[in-house]
Amino acid sequence: MRRPALRPSARLQRTENGTVGLAGWVFADALLALTIIGLAAGGAVHAGADPAPVAAAVSTLAPAPTPTVTVTAPAPDPAPAPAPSMPAGVAQAPVVLELVVDGTNDETIRTSVAAAVGDLAAQGRRAAFVLTFGTAGDPGAGTALARRVNAQLDVAAPGVFAGSAKRDFWRAVNAQSPRAGIVQLELYLIQQ
Repeated sequence: MRRPALRPSARLQRTENGTVGLAGWVFADALLALTIIGLAAGGAVHAGADPAPVAAAVSTLAPAPTPTVTVTAPAPDPAPAPAPSMPAGVAQAPVVLELVVDGTNDETIRTSVAAAVGDLAAQGRRAAFVLTFGTAGDPGAGTALARRVNAQLDVAAPGVFAGSAKRDFWRAVNAQSPRAGIVQLELYLIQQ
């Protein structure tokens, strides 16, 4: 079976559409290449230190009075003010403490916390934030236990805990924490 012959205008139209489509892609690729080159050149101009002041002199060769134009850059600003001192950062590894607080009163909690962080207080270390995990069978009781301990931290060791962020969490009773009434404190200290 023979294909019907294409009309000359149909052949011409298919060729022109292909050429126009190809020209569009070539134009898009060229625009992309020029954009990348422009971004790279712009980054190179602004990289590094500030350029030195530029001075230029222009004079004419006429025997009449010689006009002179001098262009100078503005005077540099005085030295910037020093930035306020900031803490060095927060240690990535926490100091982990475990306290048994089941059935104890707030005074006992404060005494346990003060004894546990005694070395940190003696070294002048401060907590940036504290994550407190109360171990219990259900979330409500666990977070309530953690909240109760967090309320006593500033009173127990103000040098370590004053101004630190404190968050209450629940830790389920399981193989890793088999007993309810235990509070785990994760102290993230400010680096010295």
